[in-house]
Amino acid sequence: MIPRTSLLSLGGYLTSEQIDVLVLGLSAIWQQTMAREVGELEDDLASCRRWFDPVAQGQRLRRELAAIQPIKGNLTDPGPPFTFSVGIERSIVTPEGRCVLELLQGLTHDRKGHVISDAQLIPYDRLLGHLYREWSRHRVQAVVGLLSGDEKPLQIAAAGVVIALLVNRSTSPSRALRRFPVGAARDVVDQAFFEAVRAFVRTLSPKQRPTRDPRLISGWMLYEARRRLGGDVLIVEGAHPNSDGSIWIEEDKQDKAIEVVARDLGRGHRARVTAELLSRALDDLIVAFREQTPRLAGFGLAHERPTNTEKIRDAMMRQFRQYTVSS
Repeated sequence: MIPRTSLLSLGGYLTSEQIDVLVLGLSAIWQQTMAREVGELEDDLASCRRWFDPVAQGQRLRRELAAIQPIKGNLTDPGPPFTFSVGIERSIVTPEGRCVLELLQGLTHDRKGHVISDAQLIPYDRLLGHLYREWSRHRVQAVVGLLSGDEKPLQIAAAGVVIALLVNRSTSPSRALRRFPVGAARDVVDQAFFEAVRAFVRTLSPKQRPTRDPRLISGWMLYEARRRLGGDVLIVEGAHPNSDGSIWIEEDKQDKAIEVVARDLGRGHRARVTAELLSRALDDLIVAFREQTPRLAGFGLAHERPTNTEKIRDAMMRQFRQYTVSS
C-alpha cells in the first residue's frame, strides 16, 4: 500500500475499507483544525502554508498548534505522511494528505477497492514539488527582487485593500472580513469595504479609472495584494456552497504588511507619492471607512478602533518616511 516512489506515499491496490478510512479521517481532521469544510485544492494548499511555511513565526505556531483539540469520535488518524502529529491524539493534515484526499474522493471504486496507478499520482507529485520549491524560495526571491528592483510593487488599489483590512482590525480569524459568494449581503459588504479603498485611490491617483463593482470574492485587488504580501501574511479562504469565505492579515505579520505597502508606495515606478499626499489619502480612507461602518456592523464585520487606527496610520507614515529618505 505504501511504496516510497511517490510524495503521496500511496500506490498499488487499496481496498474499499482503506479508502473509506483515509477519506473519513482526513476530512474530519481537516474540518476540525481549519474550522471549515474541504474546498478547492489550490485554496486548501495555500491554507496549509500557515503550518508548513519554512519561515512561519514560531510564536504564532506555538499558539495555534496548542489550541488544536483532540480528534473527536472513533475516527482513525491516517498518520504520516498524510497527517502530522502535534500532540496526543492531535494532528493536522499535511499538503500530501490534502492531495491524497483529493485523489481518493475523485475515485469511482466498487466494493472491492481500486488500483492507484502512477499516472494518477504524477500530477500531485508535480504539484507538491512545485509547492515546496515555492515555499522554500519565497523569502530569498522576495529579497532579491527588492534589491534588484524587479519585484513589481503593489498597485495603489491593492495597497488600499491592505490598509482597509488593517484599519478594520481584520488581523485574526475572529475579525476576518467575510467573502459572500452571492446575494444582497455580498453587495452590501463589498460596496462598503471598497468605498474606503476608492477614497484612497482617488487621492493618490485621481486620474486612474475606478474598477467597476470590485469584489472580495473574485476581484483582482485581493489577489494582487496576496501576490505581493505572500500567503503567510494575507490569508484568503475561499467561499463554498455551504460556507462563506474570509480574509484577514495575520496579527503577528501586520508590521510586515505595513512595511511592504509603505515601501511600494514610495518606489518610483508610478507618479511620485509624497508624504503629504499619503497622509491625506490615509485620512480620506479612514473617514470613508467610518462612514460605512454601520453597513459592516449589520453583518458583525465592523471592528475598527480609533486608537488602533491611529497606530496603523502612524506606523505607515513612519515607514514611508524612512524609506523615501533612504532611497
